[in-house]
Amino acid sequence: MLTTLTSVFCLLAVVRALDGVHFFGAVAETIIALLRTRRSLVLGLVGLTLVASMLITNDMALLTLLPLTLVTLRATGNDDLVTFVFVMETVAANLGGMITPFGSPQNLYLYQFYGLGLGDFWRIMVLPFVASVVLIVLVCLKVRRTPHEPVVFPHRVVLGRTLLYLALFAVTVAIVVRAVPVWAGLVVVLVLLVADRSALLKVDWLLLVVLAGFFAIAEGLARVPSVAEALRDVLALDPLLVSALASQILSNVPTAVLAAPFTTEHAQLLVGVNVGGVGTIVASLASLITLRQHATARPGETRTFLRVFTLVNVAFLAVLLVTTRGAVAAGWL
Repeated sequence: MLTTLTSVFCLLAVVRALDGVHFFGAVAETIIALLRTRRSLVLGLVGLTLVASMLITNDMALLTLLPLTLVTLRATGNDDLVTFVFVMETVAANLGGMITPFGSPQNLYLYQFYGLGLGDFWRIMVLPFVASVVLIVLVCLKVRRTPHEPVVFPHRVVLGRTLLYLALFAVTVAIVVRAVPVWAGLVVVLVLLVADRSALLKVDWLLLVVLAGFFAIAEGLARVPSVAEALRDVLALDPLLVSALASQILSNVPTAVLAAPFTTEHAQLLVGVNVGGVGTIVASLASLITLRQHATARPGETRTFLRVFTLVNVAFLAVLLVTTRGAVAAGWL
């Protein structure tokens, strides 16, 4: 538990520091400025979100790129695409992070809990990740290749601090993959105390409290024989399906924390809570970030957003469940 919480805290703090020097925004702006058609713009924005989620978690990817997406679409006369792109960016954020141990809190927790290695982790996640990417690209390709005027952004990167924070990010990744001991997180904290104390204050403390709370609940349930046996029996029915469906109600991070102590089928659980990040609006709490941002950008259109969101996400969930359960039947997982 200590290793997981330390890793999550360091990751969130360093990402906040990098965001504070406009690193992610500048990278995204540089790429977006090269995209000259509606289709390439949509693919670029959604693709950036997917890649960002691999490195900085789904919630930070959305917090960084949704405002930039809104500005870009309006500046290029593509305001009609806001709902569609917001939905697809959310799908990309919730599914893209599955390919790295630090791409989401549930991955980070399960990677540490089961003592997985990078090779094992990638072997498990490569199929659902590739399937997700293919689906995302196919859906985005429906946008027409209508040309538009390029958009120019100001770049405000502070080079020295950016390099320092990237070095801290590398240390954080090393902690996650157990290349350096967990106490290296203290170095990250001490450096940020000097270089950017505000990054520590902007950490998602609620997420850390929720994680710690669910750790305590899981440990408590494990001590009650009847409850522990019931949970093991339910998960034994179909770990992948049960965890994916439970995520639709509980959200995928709490599901991962509560289920891990009661199943040894780590591969199916890992895939289940990642695939389960799509579906309902609460399947991944990062989706609520998009809901709030869309409500601000397009007031009065929340019902439309939820309808499009649900249709797209349920379709993704259905296809990915069929694909991944087929992989289980074939002995892949």
